[in-house]
Amino acid sequence: MLPHQSFKKTDIRHSLTHFAKTIFKGMSFPIRHEFPFFVLFFLLITLSTFKYFIAGVMGLHLDPIVFKDFARGLSISYIFTAIISCTGKQWLKIVFYAIGLSLFGLNVFLWLVFHLIIQPQIITFIGETNSREATEFLSTYLLSRNGIISIIVISIAFLTIIMAESKHRIINDFISQKINRTGRNAFLWSTVIIVIFGFCQFDIFYYIAKSKTTDDLPIKDTFPYDTVTKMIFSLNSIRTTENELQEAVKASYKTEKGTVADNDSLNVVYIIGESYIKYHSNLYGYPLLTTPRLTKEKAKGNLYIFNDVVSAYAATSLTIRNTFCCNSLMDNEKWYHTPFFPIIFKRTGFDVYYWDNQKTDVTEGLTGFTTNSFLYNKTIASLSYTASSDKTFRYDDQLIQDYFKNKKPTGKYNLIMFHLWGQHIDAASRYPHNKSFNRFTIKDIRRSDSYLTESKLQDIANYDNATYYNDSVISHIINRYRKTNAVIVYLSDHGEEIYDYRDSKGRVSAAPGQYKELLKYQYGIPFMIWCSDTYKRKHPQVIRNIKAALNRPFMTDNVCQILFYLSGIRTKYYNPQRDLLNPRYKIRDRILGNGDNYDKIMRDSQRK
Repeated sequence: MLPHQSFKKTDIRHSLTHFAKTIFKGMSFPIRHEFPFFVLFFLLITLSTFKYFIAGVMGLHLDPIVFKDFARGLSISYIFTAIISCTGKQWLKIVFYAIGLSLFGLNVFLWLVFHLIIQPQIITFIGETNSREATEFLSTYLLSRNGIISIIVISIAFLTIIMAESKHRIINDFISQKINRTGRNAFLWSTVIIVIFGFCQFDIFYYIAKSKTTDDLPIKDTFPYDTVTKMIFSLNSIRTTENELQEAVKASYKTEKGTVADNDSLNVVYIIGESYIKYHSNLYGYPLLTTPRLTKEKAKGNLYIFNDVVSAYAATSLTIRNTFCCNSLMDNEKWYHTPFFPIIFKRTGFDVYYWDNQKTDVTEGLTGFTTNSFLYNKTIASLSYTASSDKTFRYDDQLIQDYFKNKKPTGKYNLIMFHLWGQHIDAASRYPHNKSFNRFTIKDIRRSDSYLTESKLQDIANYDNATYYNDSVISHIINRYRKTNAVIVYLSDHGEEIYDYRDSKGRVSAAPGQYKELLKYQYGIPFMIWCSDTYKRKHPQVIRNIKAALNRPFMTDNVCQILFYLSGIRTKYYNPQRDLLNPRYKIRDRILGNGDNYDKIMRDSQRK
């Protein structure tokens, strides 16, 4: 090797080393100069991420994206720190602390009081609340037990900031004296590298700004991102929601009316349940008699139970949007580009009633915000409903009683829709705790799984009691229409888990090897059709088609096709290949809303 070649390599090495040290020194200066702010601001904006990380470490599924979230949070904190360090303005530091503490406080309050995180409808609520409503809200929730705890937590955070800033120099001296130079440099190098990696995650802000609809948004609604990202996302999602609403309104105005084949009066009832685990109904093989009334209806030949129906989503709001519109997810159709099926019914001559017991629910995040904005948009509502409920009730049967007390349909054709609380978590709150419905106790839950404590067995008993109550609610509706020409369609928005095959309840992610069971419990749903004797007598071919379809696979995004058929509506939006009851129904693998092939996963798991 020639001497000058060796010299060149050494020279390049020295140049790169010098460049790296210069970058390191420059980037680490704000951290060294404003170390307390850098750390505290990072902690303030990543509270939710820490909660999610700790839950994952303790045995739940840990999404790798949490590490990207930490890095981005650190980079955001670095930017604020660098601004303070470069300007030297104390008032800027106060403003930035106020921003971080406000986001932290809002997050803590929402989580402790409502079990929510920062999300779009919260921002909308704040913007639309007047002074009187704000006063009532604060007096109700801020002074509650968890409200007071949140105040204490926020106060501790505030005092920590005051103490850290007052001891700024002492903290720096302590670090320089107690931690050797090698340790300090290792920490700073690691932090700078993570910050640089975090900057690479900033593309999310570009995609948020670029998004035109909520489907385009590059963020999971339920994932607890740092509060800065979550706030930017929430503010921007209001814009994307408005875009979707404008598209939905356009589709609503363009909706064409159809005709009704049946000349006799007809009542079509559509019931949307909630969080119903089909395997907790004796209609689907559960050992406890949780649905005695519906079992009798089946025995009489009026109730038809479908055995292979799934929801496209394990979330209420996503299901609602894609079942109330005429889109087909497997054909890549967007809900806001297709008609809202109640409009078709109304324009065809039906009176349409919608009684919703989840109208005020805000637990569904962005999608719930989008759905309620859609269902109760003034234009769409005026085109869709003859009347709708204006309040919610603690128990579902109270909602049903309210409808029959206040509405006496006089039209020839009626579509009545009920959206129930069903077995929504927490199931213990979904039924009256009296002699009639406290039917099951832990003694009835005859299981010996090692993870089942007495408390968890009680949770299962509560769920079964809620299912028993739901059976009573549906039976109440049936009895109201028994002597009329009526057909009732019932489905649940999605399934649920209640310690069925693992130590978990609700709808959490699956551990390796458990995904088939997750799909079975969270996506598999009960689906049933009840026909009055009059309807059966008038429509014998429909009944034959129902019986022939009981074991066909179906996904509920196409439920409107079934409703059109049962109602005798002739419309351009009816597609026989999407109608489970039509002999021309096309059976194909069901692709869930998350892109998974449900049927392929089930087939593959059976081969193993």
